[in-house]
Amino acid sequence: MLIGAAAFLLMLLGDINDAAWHKGALRLCFPTGLVLLAAATALRLDYSGVDAAWCAVSGAFLLVLLYVLFGSFSVKDAYVRQDSGRRVYDKGFYALCRHPGVLFFAGLYVSLHYAFELPWPDAALYSTLNLLLAAAEDKWFFPRSIGGYVEYKKRVPFLIPTSAGIKEIFKK
Repeated sequence: MLIGAAAFLLMLLGDINDAAWHKGALRLCFPTGLVLLAAATALRLDYSGVDAAWCAVSGAFLLVLLYVLFGSFSVKDAYVRQDSGRRVYDKGFYALCRHPGVLFFAGLYVSLHYAFELPWPDAALYSTLNLLLAAAEDKWFFPRSIGGYVEYKKRVPFLIPTSAGIKEIFKK
């Protein structure tokens, strides 16, 4: 569990770097945190009594989470660019809420408990830390590092989609 918590500290450090410091050596903090979290999670799973149905649910949450974080927009623009040219992305899932990954992450970790007996404290801690990271990104880091984010915050909810956002997704 401590390795997973440390992973979120690395991701936070990466966000601080993107918003304020712009140090090349720290650009790897966020992706390193992701890899550490994946490893910490994998080490805590019980592979002896896998529940196939919940495994499928976990797989679905993982696929949607990966799409939300890496497939719905340009990865280069979102995660590699460090200049002021980064712009907000407000289409697809990001028209529903500003941090849709938080919802799918929580769903993934709950389903990992049922599929692979991931301990509840791990699922709860990682989901809480992910929510806190998203809140910090939303309040302090993204307004400084992503162009148009302040306006985006005014029209799209933080976490819970509205009926207007759902209608927007189906207009296109």
